[in-house]
Amino acid sequence: MLDIDVVQVLIATAAAFITGAIWYSPLLFLNAWTKTVGIDPNKEVDNPVKVYGLTFLFTLLAAIALAILIGPAPEFAHASTVAFIVGVGIVASSLGINYQFAKNSFIHWLIDSGFHIVRMQVIALVICL
Repeated sequence: MLDIDVVQVLIATAAAFITGAIWYSPLLFLNAWTKTVGIDPNKEVDNPVKVYGLTFLFTLLAAIALAILIGPAPEFAHASTVAFIVGVGIVASSLGINYQFAKNSFIHWLIDSGFHIVRMQVIALVICL
């Protein structure tokens, strides 16, 4: 059986989800992100239940995976290092490959990669609590 704290994983998922809401809000990167991807920032998301529901589910999967990689009762330095390796070495590099073929801008990659790197740190922090 996997040695993860389900409550911590759920709290980490919620914290990471909220981080995304702030990251892609007018307070931070909404305007730059919508400009680079060509989306009207004033247009509502199509099918928000599906979009936000799947976003929460994918965030939960990331939190579970990171909790497994970090292990039980980790020190923050270890958890943060693992989160950084996953965020930069796996997520950002994978996005970089896809974005090159999709001809997405460097700014788009920076915003999205930055979010995932921060998201992994948020998950790691909660798992350490």
